[in-house]
Amino acid sequence: MQSLANSTLLAVVGGFLDAFTYVGHGHVFANAMTGNVVLLGIYGIAHSWQQSFRHLPPIIAFLMGISLARAILLPKLRTFFRYPYLSVVSVELAGFAIISLLPDTTPDFWITTTIAFVASMQVETFRAVNGRNYNSTFTTGNLRSFSEGVFDWIFRHNLDNARAQAYDFGVICLGFLAGAILGAFATGRYRNSALWIDFLLLMAVLIRLWPRSNSAKSELEASKQGANSSL
Repeated sequence: MQSLANSTLLAVVGGFLDAFTYVGHGHVFANAMTGNVVLLGIYGIAHSWQQSFRHLPPIIAFLMGISLARAILLPKLRTFFRYPYLSVVSVELAGFAIISLLPDTTPDFWITTTIAFVASMQVETFRAVNGRNYNSTFTTGNLRSFSEGVFDWIFRHNLDNARAQAYDFGVICLGFLAGAILGAFATGRYRNSALWIDFLLLMAVLIRLWPRSNSAKSELEASKQGANSSL
């Protein structure tokens, strides 16, 4: 679940989604809630309430998606969600398939909130790469980890760990950039149908996850415990 290949594919998906909603659906970010919160405040101060409030639904959807991703680990729900990783990817695939079939005249509200919801489930569930915490749908923390790895490699001579960290996060950041470029290019030409590209990328993740689904729940719980202990 925590391999570099899976993590990079998910980063490509994350970059694609932000470009998809920003280019094609009202300059709203699907994953980068920092940007949405900032724009919510900027437009609010300017009394441009229509522009301001268009950034609020994705934030609410993001919070709801985080809650659902955590809820599937509750004892009462484990019977229905035996494999959390596969469950989250399946929800994303369903959301992408539905959105890709919607006409271009569909209000942006439905598209941006749905994507924010499923993307938040992804970022809450897939939280580690080779034992290190990372984000699959935005890249600020990944850039920090890449920079730390490069610095430690050069100045602290921590060759093994630092080089591995720099390499992993460098690849992930490039994957996110590639996804953003691909998303901007495809959305400008194919509109909602461009999301089939992300669908195929996520299908590749699902296929790679399937053989290891038996250990999914334990890995997810371990990664979350590690992330929480580092706060």
